[in-house]
Amino acid sequence: MILISSSRLKLIGVCFVILFSTLQATPVTANFILRMQTDLGGIDIEMFDTVAPQTVANFMNYVNDGDYDGTFFHRSIPGFVVQGGGYIANTPNGSILTDGASLIPTDPPVVNEFNLSNLRGTIAMAKVGGDPDSATSQWFFNLADNSANLDSQNGGFTVFAQVLGDGMEVVDSMAALQRCTDIAFIPGSCGSFSVVPFAPSEGDAFTNNGLINISNVGVDSDGDGVIDSVEDAAPNAGDGDN
Repeated sequence: MILISSSRLKLIGVCFVILFSTLQATPVTANFILRMQTDLGGIDIEMFDTVAPQTVANFMNYVNDGDYDGTFFHRSIPGFVVQGGGYIANTPNGSILTDGASLIPTDPPVVNEFNLSNLRGTIAMAKVGGDPDSATSQWFFNLADNSANLDSQNGGFTVFAQVLGDGMEVVDSMAALQRCTDIAFIPGSCGSFSVVPFAPSEGDAFTNNGLINISNVGVDSDGDGVIDSVEDAAPNAGDGDN
């Protein structure tokens, strides 16, 4: 038998009350869903704000500022990742190969919050090699189970969301597109966009018409496939698709 003095019991009780109060005061926010509309279709995304709160808040800052609207997917590595969130074309009807593209404005880097494995269908932050806390605006879709590689590199790549439903069909179709490197007959002609998913139509080779763009990202509260900010700016009493 272990005897505990009354003063010790009081101390334990006080500690328990403090711990319980601390746990009760900790905000618990349920995961929420965003819709990302791309040239190839919509992708519904569940945000993991309970396991990566600072990363989700960072992502939402870009979403709410409209920084991702009009950006294009700039990196496709079949069987590995499709990456976006970084670039916007300099000229809407020109070519990124001749007119170039610019990085979107970035906020301060966010602290690394690696907690979940980089499995197929998850979305993780891109960052600078050798610096776990360097992620800003760029992120990527995991096309496969990349946990053996990305969970152990650079402090682990922070997974902050996952694709829902048939959204991976859209991502897979993007990964299946030819890349600029596949259609450039002159070495180096793709410049820094050698792995951009690129599907130019006949007569429009290398123009921005062949880029896979994100038109908008946001909350679709009524689940009708149109994000709230688009509907709010639309006719029909704010219901864009009536």
